[in-house]
Amino acid sequence: MWSVWYAWMFRINHVGKLNRIAMEDPLTATLNRRALDLHVDKLIARSRREEKQFAVIFLDLDEFKRINDSLGHRIGDGVLVECAVRFKRVLRDSDMIARMGGDEFILVLDDIKEMHAVSTTARRVLEAFEQPVVVSGESIQVRLSIGVSIFPTNGETREALFHAADIAMYHIKEHGKNGYGFFNDELNHENERNVSMDRALRDALKAGQFELYYQPKYALDGVGVREVEALIRWNRPGYGLVLPSEFIIHAERSGLIHELGTWVIDQACRQIRIFSDSGVATAVSINISAVQLSHRDLQADLKKALQKYGIRPELLELEIAEAILLKHSPILTQRLHDLKGLGVRLAVDGFGRAYSSMGYMTHLPLDRIKIDRSLINDILINPKNRELVSAMIALGHVLNMSVVAEGVEVSGLFEESKRLHADLAQGYYVSEPKKANVLMVEFLKECTRAA
Repeated sequence: MWSVWYAWMFRINHVGKLNRIAMEDPLTATLNRRALDLHVDKLIARSRREEKQFAVIFLDLDEFKRINDSLGHRIGDGVLVECAVRFKRVLRDSDMIARMGGDEFILVLDDIKEMHAVSTTARRVLEAFEQPVVVSGESIQVRLSIGVSIFPTNGETREALFHAADIAMYHIKEHGKNGYGFFNDELNHENERNVSMDRALRDALKAGQFELYYQPKYALDGVGVREVEALIRWNRPGYGLVLPSEFIIHAERSGLIHELGTWVIDQACRQIRIFSDSGVATAVSINISAVQLSHRDLQADLKKALQKYGIRPELLELEIAEAILLKHSPILTQRLHDLKGLGVRLAVDGFGRAYSSMGYMTHLPLDRIKIDRSLINDILINPKNRELVSAMIALGHVLNMSVVAEGVEVSGLFEESKRLHADLAQGYYVSEPKKANVLMVEFLKECTRAA
C-alpha cells in the first residue's frame, strides 16, 4: 500500500519537474519561449472575451555583445540572471516575464486599464538599472531598449503583437537606446520602408548594381596622384547613382553591410592589381564601418583578397571614422593590431570633427590622419581654425603619420594645405570621383608626359 503511494507521488513529482523544465528558461528561471506562447495565446482568448487590454513589452540589453566579448560569457550569464531578478521586482503578481533567448526578455502586463500604467512600468524598469549590476566583482552599467505593443490596438494575434513590440524596440535602439517607446502607425510605415530598402539592396547586390568610383589624393610634394579612395555607388535603375549616405545605414541595420563590405574589399584589391599590372602602382583606401570592424570575418576577408590578387598589402588602406576609435575598447585595439599585422595601412577618417581627445593616437597602430573637411573649409577665413589644423598636421608628423586634407574644393584651400605642410589633398579641386577606367587613362597619360 505504502509502496504504491510512494510510487505515485514520485511519478507526480517527476512529471511536475519535467513540466517545469519544459516551460522554464534554465539560466534565469523565467518562462521560456514555449511557455510564453501558450500564456499569450490564452491571454488573447480571455481578453477578447472580456474586452480587456494587455501589454507586451520587449526588452533588449544595449551593447550586451560587448559585455560578453570583454568580460566573458560567465559574467554575461550573471548579468542576465540579475536582470531577470530586477525585472521581477518591478512586476505585479499578475504579470509575466519570459526570456526569448540571448539578451531579449518579454514582459506581459495583464489587464491594462490606462496607458500611463504601462509607461510607469517601463520607466520603473529603466530606473531599476540606474545602479550597476555587479557580477563576480565586476561592476557593469546595463542599459535597455524597450518596445511596447497593446492588445488589441496593435494586433490581435501573438505574432502581430510580438512584431509590433519588436519594431518599437528597434526604433528606440536606433535612436539613442536606453529608453522606451510604443508602437504606432508611423513606426509601422518606417519599418515597411526599411524592409523594402533591405530587399532592394539584396537584389542590387545579386544583380551587380554596385560599383566603385575612385577619388584621387594629390601628393602636395609635387609627385602627383598615386593614391585614390574607393567610394561605393549604387547604380539603381530608375534612380541613377545613389550615394552611400542614402543606403549604408540600411545595409548596417540589416546586416548586409558584411556582404557588401566583402565585395568592396575584393573589388578594391582587384583594382590595385589592375593598376599595378598597368605600370601604375596606386594605393587604394576603403571605408570600414563600426559594424564591419566588429565582425569576426573582416580579417579573413582582407587576407583572402590580398592573396587572391597577389598585391602588396601596404597598397590597401582602411579608413576608420574617428568616432569609432574614441571608444578606447581593448577589443578594438586588438582588432586594429590584428589588421595591421596583415600589412595594410590604417587611417583615421574625419579627424578632429568633434574636437575630441587625441590620446588614442599614441596607442593605436595608425599610419595616417585625414583632417575633416569641416575644419579644412574654414582655414582661409578663421585664423583659430587655421592654427588648429596646423597643430593637427604637426601632431600627425610627430607621431610619424602622414596627413590628408579632406574637402579641398578651391585653389585657395589647396595652396593653404600645402603651406601648412599637409602631405596630401583630397577634394573636388583635385578631382571628382571617377570610374577606374577613366583614371587609368589619366594615369597613363601622366606617366607618358613624365617620361
